Amino acid sequence: MDIVKFEEMAETASQQNDCRVYDIYKHRDRLQVFIDKENQTAVKLEDCENVFHSLRFLLRAELPHVLESKRLEVSSPGLEKSLRKKWHFEECVGQKIKLTAHEPVSVKSKKTGRIFKSQSLQGTLVSIEDEILNLKNASMEFSIALTKIKSAVLVFKIKRV
Repeated sequence: MDIVKFEEMAETASQQNDCRVYDIYKHRDRLQVFIDKENQTAVKLEDCENVFHSLRFLLRAELPHVLESKRLEVSSPGLEKSLRKKWHFEECVGQKIKLTAHEPVSVKSKKTGRIFKSQSLQGTLVSIEDEILNLKNASMEFSIALTKIKSAVLVFKIKRV
C-alpha cells in the first residue's frame, strides 16, 4: 500500500469537507483517519461521514486494493485526544496534558526544591522550545524532550459557567 498517497488522499478528502487530518493510524486490518477542525470547532458526525465518503471515492479511483484489504474508519480524535506530533502539542499550549515517558524523568518540586523521578506526569503545557516541552502544575515544573514521550493526551476539563 502506498501510504504517502493514502495520506494525501485523506488530506484532500478532509479539506473538501472543511476539516483537516489530525492523525492516521495504520492497523493490520483497518485504517483510522482522525479529523478535526481548526479554531477548536467541534467535529460532527456529518463531518466524519462526508470525509469518509469523499475518501472512499478517491480510493476507489486510485487505490482500489486498499478498500479490498482494509476497513476504513473516519472519526474525531475525541475530547482527550492523543498528542503525537509537534503541532498537536503546539496547539495545546496553555492547556493541561497528561503524559507517560519512555523512562523516568527528573522533576523538581516547587515546595521543597527536591528532585525526584517520575514516568507519569501531568501539568499545563507552558511552552515549546525547539523539541522540548515545558510544563508546570501546582507542585512542580519540568521539561521533557518530545522524543522521550511514550504517550500523551489532552486532559479534558469541563468549563463551569
